[in-house]
Amino acid sequence: MIARRHAALVVALVVALVLATASAPLAAQGTPAADSSVSAIPIGQGRLNQDIITLRLGTGALDIRLVPLDEGLLRLLSLDGYRALSNLLAGEQKGIDSLRTSRGVRQPGLVLVTFYGLAPNTRFDPQLLTVTARNQLYRPIGVLPLSPGFSSQQLEARGQATAILVYDRPLPVLEPFTVSYLTSTTADWERRLPRLNAERARIVGRKATPADSIPRVP
Repeated sequence: MIARRHAALVVALVVALVLATASAPLAAQGTPAADSSVSAIPIGQGRLNQDIITLRLGTGALDIRLVPLDEGLLRLLSLDGYRALSNLLAGEQKGIDSLRTSRGVRQPGLVLVTFYGLAPNTRFDPQLLTVTARNQLYRPIGVLPLSPGFSSQQLEARGQATAILVYDRPLPVLEPFTVSYLTSTTADWERRLPRLNAERARIVGRKATPADSIPRVP
């Protein structure tokens, strides 16, 4: 009889623990707080395509395209676009963590960059791709190549090379910034901000999506 009561008590304690864990705030389980700028944007409700967050600049011999890989920004994309870039980041997470640790960086900024060659034997240097905001200069602290031969830093006409650039801090994607490569500069991000802010407001203004109904990223 005592054994049965003991077993029943153990079961009751386990059930209570499970229910408490399930109902605990997300922040208590190691995820961002519910009122943070990222967690306020549920995955799967964005409608933008990747073009809206892709910047371009060129040097005559090079065409450069870059995509800031900020989580809050990616959640504004359609589910397919979010999955594609999130899966890319997940596949490179080990390299990102290694660079972050070796450089003593707590929260790095990440950018997907592709260099396109427009002429034979075109040289490129990813370290020259800088970001400026509020009179502060952001320089890459590391490069994670995604294309074979990226380290040669040379392209033939119509050739391309892709990598993830790692910066020492997150890029200021919620405000205007400029991107520069040698003498070429673009401030086009400022023009994108109204569209991005409108999409963010649309999503946040909707009724919150229950956590268990958020589409999972395979």
